[in-house]
Amino acid sequence: MKKAIYLIRTPFQLFNAIESAKRFNDGGDNILICFIKTDKDKKLLNNIISQYSWAEINFFKLKAINKIFYSIRLKNILKKYIKIDYCFFGLITTYIVNAINIVNSSKNVLIDDGNETFLIAKNIKNKFYNEKYKRKKLNLTFLDNLMIFTFFDLKDFNLDNKIIKNNYNEFKKDINNLLIGDEVFFIGSNLIGTYITKEYFEQTMKGVINHYKYKGIKITYIPHRYEDLEYLKELSRNIGFTVKSFSTILELAILSYGTKPKALASIRSTALETLGYLYSIEELEIIKLDQNELLKKYQIDEFSNLYINYMKKNIKLVSVKEEL
Repeated sequence: MKKAIYLIRTPFQLFNAIESAKRFNDGGDNILICFIKTDKDKKLLNNIISQYSWAEINFFKLKAINKIFYSIRLKNILKKYIKIDYCFFGLITTYIVNAINIVNSSKNVLIDDGNETFLIAKNIKNKFYNEKYKRKKLNLTFLDNLMIFTFFDLKDFNLDNKIIKNNYNEFKKDINNLLIGDEVFFIGSNLIGTYITKEYFEQTMKGVINHYKYKGIKITYIPHRYEDLEYLKELSRNIGFTVKSFSTILELAILSYGTKPKALASIRSTALETLGYLYSIEELEIIKLDQNELLKKYQIDEFSNLYINYMKKNIKLVSVKEEL
């Protein structure tokens, strides 16, 4: 019986881990290691864990005060796992690389974590990790034969790695023909204070409301897990939209919601693409920011590249500035 281990940090990684388990090792031993910082992280992950039957589940709490002991603590957890056939992960960080080296599996597979996948592909191509971890003396040889199981098109990165397309065939088997509702799901992003000011976010949301008012579609805002929910609820009452929080990721929540949205919109969430594909939602829109409003210069290039990617996929970019 083959063994696979999954090093998971986010809910979307866990969603993709389940797809990976069904695709590569269904019926084998699938061992889940979840890295968490807060109890909220654990709760979000627990809501998804039940979607699959795991051989073992472990939670590893990341604590800032004892980062120096990560490798020792990881070794104590992982040393019992020998002869691992697959190691799946969605991040390349110090603790993940440490875990990969301890497990020493036959095959290492990168799974999607939204925009992080593009960043990792770029970093692999330009040898960023080799420079970053050189001083820490971490073994990065796993990158040479790293497989990438992804929904996204990474052709532009010209990677030497083997890329396997994730069409979510296993998940799509479970989707019934859902009815279409009369709302747009606006997928939140954690941008306030890091990319844009609160004032500009509010200005943008007023423009979004006007944009969809002309179409006769009501807005349901789906918060990112790190957004301030109370602030969003207050803003929604002031300017006129609905806030809806789910206890699990949107990819799974729509199934229990009972209807799928008529349209999807976001400022930058890659969930727009995966949800559009999974639920056959054709109306997808990205709300384009005034790049002069971004808080840091490097973010201009970041958003420019994101917009190029969306245009290649024929996802409509919408400027709402003139509608304010």
